[in-house]
Amino acid sequence: MVLEDAKGMALWQTGKGTLPSAEEVGKAAYVVFSLPSGETYRYPVVGKATSLASVRVRVGKNVYALSVLLKNRHVAIGKDGNLGMVKALTSSKAALPKKP
Repeated sequence: MVLEDAKGMALWQTGKGTLPSAEEVGKAAYVVFSLPSGETYRYPVVGKATSLASVRVRVGKNVYALSVLLKNRHVAIGKDGNLGMVKALTSSKAALPKKP
C-alpha cells in the first residue's frame, strides 16, 4: 500500500514497519494498493483523515472508508500497514452438522 501526494510522489509505503503518521495521512491525495490476488487499485482520497483506516476514497460516484472498501474485498490492514487476507465467514446453516 502506498499513500501518494497530488503529484504522485510516495508519502508513505508499507514495509517500513509502522503505520503512517497523521501528517502523512492528511497530505495524501491518492491511495494505491495491490490485493493478494494481484489486482492493483488507485483511488483519490476525499477529505482529511488522521489514520489509515479512516481514509475515505472515491470509487466512481461513491465514497467509502478505506477499511470498508478492503473489508468488502476480504482484505484487512495489518498493524504495520500490510494487507492480509481475511477468512470468509460461512453461513450459520453451513457450519451446523447435518442431522443423520
